[in-house]
Amino acid sequence: MRWGVCTTVDNLGLLEELGYDFIELTMVSLAGDRQYDAVRKAVSASNLQVEAFNVLLPGEMKIVGPEVDYEQIHIYLDTVFPRAAALGGKVIVLGSGRSRSVPPGFPRAEALRQVTDFGKLVGQKAEHHDLVVGIEPLRQAECNLLNYVSDAFRLAEQVASKAVGITADLYHMVEGNEPLQNVAVYKDKIYHVHLADTGRMWPGSGMYDYLSFFRNIKKTDCIARMSVECKWDNFPEEAARSLDFLKRTWETA
Repeated sequence: MRWGVCTTVDNLGLLEELGYDFIELTMVSLAGDRQYDAVRKAVSASNLQVEAFNVLLPGEMKIVGPEVDYEQIHIYLDTVFPRAAALGGKVIVLGSGRSRSVPPGFPRAEALRQVTDFGKLVGQKAEHHDLVVGIEPLRQAECNLLNYVSDAFRLAEQVASKAVGITADLYHMVEGNEPLQNVAVYKDKIYHVHLADTGRMWPGSGMYDYLSFFRNIKKTDCIARMSVECKWDNFPEEAARSLDFLKRTWETA
């Protein structure tokens, strides 16, 4: 298993020193030319790989509701997808709760059609650049659409692209009371995993059942990497302790 952290390029050196395998950046950080150039230079100076990207969309770019602008979406995706591929990316996480939340009074059936259409679009973009996209279920406090791994599976089935699957986030699963065995139930579509612990803190600091989660992960076929996505109080110390905890628990599972 390959272990990474969702953070910025400022932490590339630290993660490499601690023994992580990759870094997970945001897709929105690739949108601006100057920002992308800075990211590219930092990555080229590091031995750490950029294998995953999250925050696919800026919050103001809607894919659900009456304000969807497909011309804007195409321009944005055609900018960030080739840049993600050029940096060595493998998987893109489609979380973006603000972008996909259903506005009050908007027909839910229409919202599901819209997000399916968007899934087909990103699937085409991903295939063209040899990437895959993992739809990330989010807890209801953050988004009112696609809250469970089972929801993401149904959407991936509707999209019907080999490039579109699921990102299973342990925090959202636990907070949503979703059975951890769902990662095994829907194993053929689990492409990526995000990790945190109680209170969205670092792995090993809380009460989440990592042993059971990892045992279910080991029943899947597609997962090559997992990323820590959490809050930190002391990043260098806690990142080191997280990696030690994850490796030990993975070996035990």
